Amino acid sequence: MRQQLTTLFWLTARDPSEAAVALMSRPVPRNVAWMVLALGIVLNALAHFATLTLFPAPPELNVPFLTAPFLYTTILGCGLVLLVFSFYWGGRAIGGRGRFDDILLAIGWLQYMRFAVQMASLLLMLAMPGLALIFVMGVGLYSIWVVLNFINVIHGFNSLGKAVMLVLITMLGMTVGMTLLLSLGAATAIGMS
Repeated sequence: MRQQLTTLFWLTARDPSEAAVALMSRPVPRNVAWMVLALGIVLNALAHFATLTLFPAPPELNVPFLTAPFLYTTILGCGLVLLVFSFYWGGRAIGGRGRFDDILLAIGWLQYMRFAVQMASLLLMLAMPGLALIFVMGVGLYSIWVVLNFINVIHGFNSLGKAVMLVLITMLGMTVGMTLLLSLGAATAIGMS
């Protein structure tokens, strides 16, 4: 099992489209895919707080949801679940044929990739902070390419343009939705009704 995961990890880094095909070729039950995503969320939260422990943020940058473990994990989890549903329904709306279970498993798998990158960047921050910053920026840009390829393959778009459109529409929709949600929360917090 470890060898298969290592192979899939390097395949994802080298050829994301082929990795998406490999991931889809071994379907897992939906409840297992949900557990994969949940564990990925917890691992990423642990990596986040390990980084904060070793490299605390300055007090003026202290944002409550980034420093409260339960809140951070909940927000990360809700955002990723929303992303799974958005990629599924948004892809269907523009002609995609992707299965929900495949998108769920792909987003879960990408969380393990993200965890590995977070741990590698943490080690780099300890050894060479300047290189760590370049590494994180480079991987961040490359991860967009990985997501686009995964979405393209899973939905069968045969066009990265449609995948780009889906990602942009999803991000715009999530941004508007979160803005409205936070605006309602702020209005309630200051006593407006």
